[in-house]
Amino acid sequence: MEKIIFLISLVAILVSCSTTKNRNLVNEKDVPARYVNDFKKNRPNAQKSSWEKVDSLSYKAIFTDNNNQMQILYSKTGTQTSWIVPLQYVPSAITDYITKNYPSYKLQEVSISDVKNKKVYNAVIKLNKKEVKTLEFDLNGEFKSEVR
Repeated sequence: MEKIIFLISLVAILVSCSTTKNRNLVNEKDVPARYVNDFKKNRPNAQKSSWEKVDSLSYKAIFTDNNNQMQILYSKTGTQTSWIVPLQYVPSAITDYITKNYPSYKLQEVSISDVKNKKVYNAVIKLNKKEVKTLEFDLNGEFKSEVR
């Protein structure tokens, strides 16, 4: 019986570690109150919310709103809201550009980001664990820049 409990505990720990994706998750109480208050005021229907500490001054709220996966990045310079786009709905202009110009990379995630009422697509592509790039496209799928 003890072995079964130990194995169940071990599996639970491994699953919880693998689902965090190396994120620096923090408790809501450890996030500056102004960010938490803004989040609760502007996203009262948010579900499954969690917080990630991005750096010493920035925090990201990760949540679901109206069945859409979303993120809001809070920092000293403002907020950036992002809607995760399921890969099957990514415009073909974006996937075609990545296939042609980054043939060894794999598309990881695409989001529509809104910063100061300017919306763009951000595509995260990955070659290996250390080689990750973010590409920015306009809403028509035209490449604009390599962000990082």
